Amino acid sequence: MSFPRRPRPWLFLLLLLPLALVWGCGGGGPDGDDNDDNAAETEETVAGDNSAFVGTWALRGADGKLAWYILFKADNSWLISDTADGSARRVFGTYVVEGNVAAGPMVNPGTGEGEIVATLSGATLNLDFVEFWHSPPKHVPYTGTKL
Repeated sequence: MSFPRRPRPWLFLLLLLPLALVWGCGGGGPDGDDNDDNAAETEETVAGDNSAFVGTWALRGADGKLAWYILFKADNSWLISDTADGSARRVFGTYVVEGNVAAGPMVNPGTGEGEIVATLSGATLNLDFVEFWHSPPKHVPYTGTKL
């Protein structure tokens, strides 16, 4: 006669480990619902200080000619436009800042998605405009100066 196998307690603990890690790490997620004391701290880690980027930048292509304008807004959104006031929007997205780099997803309506990676070097913005609708993704570099 065969007896059922005895349950292995380590297997049960192994299955509970991911839940314990989630509950033990604040539990409130990025919005800080359960831990309001750290809400601002979490936001700084995610969003960083975007003040160096905020404003309108004239973008020039590899040929040195003015191509577009990128407008970084204080609410961590951005857009590229034919006009400096942003009235002729071409693409748009959101961004987060880490150090001297602002990066985020991009939407090109009717065409596809991509991303931008903007790096500040002194007063110069180096923008990598990545178009995911190409295979492999196409990288288009621009250099920007703040208006």
